[in-house]
Amino acid sequence: MMNCMKLQYIDMNNNHLSVTVSITTYNRPQDLRVCLSALAKQSFKDFKVIVVNGGDAQPVAATAKDFRLPIEIVQQERKGLVEARNLCWQRANTDIVCIIDDDLLVSENWLNEIINTFNSDPKIAGVTGPTVIGWERSGNRDAIALIEKFTKGNFFWRAAGRFYLGFIMEGRAKEVGRILDCGTFSLGSNYPDSLQQKESFDVDYLEACQMCLRRPLIERAGGFDYRYTGTGEWSEPDLAFKIRQLGYRLVFNPKAAAEHRISQEGVFKKRTYAFERSVNFIAYYFKNISPRTPRKLIRFYAFLVYMNCYWLFKAVNSKNLNWLTGLSGTVYGLLTKGLLKLQ
Repeated sequence: MMNCMKLQYIDMNNNHLSVTVSITTYNRPQDLRVCLSALAKQSFKDFKVIVVNGGDAQPVAATAKDFRLPIEIVQQERKGLVEARNLCWQRANTDIVCIIDDDLLVSENWLNEIINTFNSDPKIAGVTGPTVIGWERSGNRDAIALIEKFTKGNFFWRAAGRFYLGFIMEGRAKEVGRILDCGTFSLGSNYPDSLQQKESFDVDYLEACQMCLRRPLIERAGGFDYRYTGTGEWSEPDLAFKIRQLGYRLVFNPKAAAEHRISQEGVFKKRTYAFERSVNFIAYYFKNISPRTPRKLIRFYAFLVYMNCYWLFKAVNSKNLNWLTGLSGTVYGLLTKGLLKLQ
């Protein structure tokens, strides 16, 4: 996969921006090793590394010792991915903070492209790039796996796909960096086609596994919101909304390429607790979008129906009843985070 991501190195005078790459990790030492190996090969050399560890300390320390990188390990005490990501920027003292997942494999010129993009315009607050998921790991991300079923499955799946992809996703599922009327985001960055974009362009959000931001603006926006509990889903686009409301740009650079080698270890296993995932989505939607037009209203509730069908499907398919908590999370979220907010 990464062979197709080797890009020409172009030095644009990086203007001495100081940079920290912060990695969140949770009991995935092998993934962390691959991630650090890619950082050690960066064409841009002048950066620090912070590893925010929410799991066992010894494997992370042992892994970090094998690399000639300026690595600081921060042992996370308060649990949760939102806390981890806040520590990523709070413990950095640099102009730019790149917050990445431990299962991200960045290309050789990734950081150089990120810094060049920031230098192109002081109004750029955040930069992201392709996060391509290889075919062999596409099944590890359900949103991608379901699109395959919707387009190549039996009659039932294709019929459901026409409704989901055509109406709920507005026919834009494979666009890059867009927040749709229903509240969810497009998935184009995960596909190899995103590497073929010719120029950088503005986007609505930054990829959750690859968010590079000007640290002062993260602080000004209040960082990642602790209302997003559990695995912290939707805290990332929420921060994107806050930063754009300050009048700054978010940019997708197709040359800032990475492969998202989605791991099913560590924190991934906590995704089965769907109650918080439902509540997080509803809180994010009513805070940042809100279904105040008929078009948004219909698509939002259609997406909720789809999401709860998904929880049911996962519970039956995996025989794990934790997925069913997503149904009660939807009811709770609508009552406490959604409908009451419209009164």
